[in-house]
Amino acid sequence: MRRAAAGLRRERGMTVVELVVGLTITALALAAGHATLGTLVDQRARVREEAAETVRAAAVRRAVADWLGGAYATGTAMSPPFQLVDRRDRGRADDELSFLTTARTPVGAGGGVVVRLFVDRDARTPERGLTAEFSDWTGTRAERLELDSSVVALDVRCLSAALGRREWMGGWSSSLLLPQGVQLSVAAASPERLTPLLRVPISARILGGR
Repeated sequence: MRRAAAGLRRERGMTVVELVVGLTITALALAAGHATLGTLVDQRARVREEAAETVRAAAVRRAVADWLGGAYATGTAMSPPFQLVDRRDRGRADDELSFLTTARTPVGAGGGVVVRLFVDRDARTPERGLTAEFSDWTGTRAERLELDSSVVALDVRCLSAALGRREWMGGWSSSLLLPQGVQLSVAAASPERLTPLLRVPISARILGGR
């Protein structure tokens, strides 16, 4: 009987040990699963954020290309010119581009709207970075639209063959002539802060340009 009881105690002891080991393994598995789940959730959130940034960047590229694609010149010296001002600020390109467009804008479409593209650094305005300003020709209505707040530099070039050969020009101002095309390049304070889709220059062809 004593031997049987001792054997039973040993069996019960082994069962308890096995139970403890099993519970420990289960706890570790649950902890690992929780950590993995947290990682998956973080990855999904990051993927969603990156996808949203890509969609916004694509919309910015499309809008800028549309505005430029609708650029036109009235042929009169009194009308707003197609104007590219070549500037630098603290060693960075700080160009400014303005033009009349027939494309749809926040203040209307069909002509008579002046688009101004620039980097807004004015602390008094709510916009930051790459900004578009829209105003009707009469100056009675104007709106601003922040395109990308991470942009700190804007470099614009105009393609023209007006002088007999196709070349890129850093400046332009004319109410009579349009360039053949425009290329905009933007930069952020550090490359990783700029959405990859905006690291590629935005190019637009202008119909009727020379």
